[in-house]
Amino acid sequence: MIKTRSIKRNLINSISAIFGLFIIIVYTFIDTSIDDWAQQQFKTGLKEKMDQIKVLVHDDVPPIIDSTSSHYFYQIWKNNQTIKRSVNLRPYPELDLRHTKIATNSHQLVQVTMPNNTPGQALLSSYVHRNKDGSSDYMYITVATSTKSLDRITGILDILLIGSFLLSMIIIRIVTKKIVSQGLQPLESLNQQIKTFNNNNDDSNKHFIFDGAKHYSEINLIINELNNFLVINRNSIENEKRITSDIAHEIKTPIAELITLTEVHQRFPDDERLAKTFTNDILQISNRMRVIVENLLLLQRTSSTIDLYKKPLDIVMLLDNIQQALTFKYPDITNRITINIQLESAIIADEFSIKTILTNLIDNALFYSLPTEHIKINVLSSQENTIIEVINMATVIYSAIEIEKLIQPLYQYDNSRSSDSRYGLGLSIVNNICKINQYSLSITQATTGIFTVTVSISK
Repeated sequence: MIKTRSIKRNLINSISAIFGLFIIIVYTFIDTSIDDWAQQQFKTGLKEKMDQIKVLVHDDVPPIIDSTSSHYFYQIWKNNQTIKRSVNLRPYPELDLRHTKIATNSHQLVQVTMPNNTPGQALLSSYVHRNKDGSSDYMYITVATSTKSLDRITGILDILLIGSFLLSMIIIRIVTKKIVSQGLQPLESLNQQIKTFNNNNDDSNKHFIFDGAKHYSEINLIINELNNFLVINRNSIENEKRITSDIAHEIKTPIAELITLTEVHQRFPDDERLAKTFTNDILQISNRMRVIVENLLLLQRTSSTIDLYKKPLDIVMLLDNIQQALTFKYPDITNRITINIQLESAIIADEFSIKTILTNLIDNALFYSLPTEHIKINVLSSQENTIIEVINMATVIYSAIEIEKLIQPLYQYDNSRSSDSRYGLGLSIVNNICKINQYSLSITQATTGIFTVTVSISK
């Protein structure tokens, strides 16, 4: 089973994740900065207490912080001998504070365990004390205090930061969900229109168009494509209906003729006039039906796809073969056609496609021209294309709309409906073959009646 994904959910999760990552980075920086600031303040306070103890102890004045309830423990050494301990160290006579050799007039902050087994920090210092008699003594001092208050403050700050982070993520999630939902509203509206279209009956959908209450460039692209699809689909349905009707008309007529001839022959079997032409009439009608069916099959074949085998073609030989094939219909074809070939190189194309195109165009040009009119076939070469033109003087002046309809299957101009040899399929087949080969097909007619069909073949 394919897992269904949600654009809305993905957008919300992605935006929330991006802002969440940004907030984590900011909050981590804030938390680190606050911890460093608190640690620095703690060290500064510890150093101030140490300086205070140094001054008071050497002046033989009891420090005001030196009491059993003081949070600060200190110990002073001279020549590795303890000369002073804080009062609150008296319960621990065997315990000495950390004493490490360090450079003179320097400080070192270390993590220690306090006498009461609580975590703490100790500031170590080595300094030179000037006596009143002018002599100097090298002294070491360690001042330690519990970090319980520091840990409590940093812990509270961490909890506040975590809480504010979670609250920020909840707010971002809610805001993001609201913004994304509003942003996807036009898409939801379009989806609702599609549901309405699917639930409508055929009559309601005939004039249905998709539209947006507000115009968004992205949604408008989808709406325009949907409306174009509706137009194409409606036109295709109308064409299918027309083609079905025309096919029924074309097939029905010869079938009716066959039935009529057969019934008449059965009713008057001894009539020599009917018996004499009966077989030829049946054969002629059958051949007409065969041609109709073959053209319909060729139209259907070229409507989907055909196998293309492109190769260099001798256009002169190809035109000669086409003229010979059409000689039975137009005995004077060689006198009526003027060929102008100006090619720099051979045409690279599918032989079946080019032969079918030229056969249909030449056949149409000869049929729809007066017997005294000449047909011009130009094969020209440009920088990018090979151009084939079939030009004739038409007996009918078509309107622009009628010219567009000429490529529709089974479309025939009214005056040609009476012809038993024209079925309105030639230009439709040419158009389909041009689409498959990606050729450009152009049909134009001048006001003088000159009718031109142009096929452009990309090199």
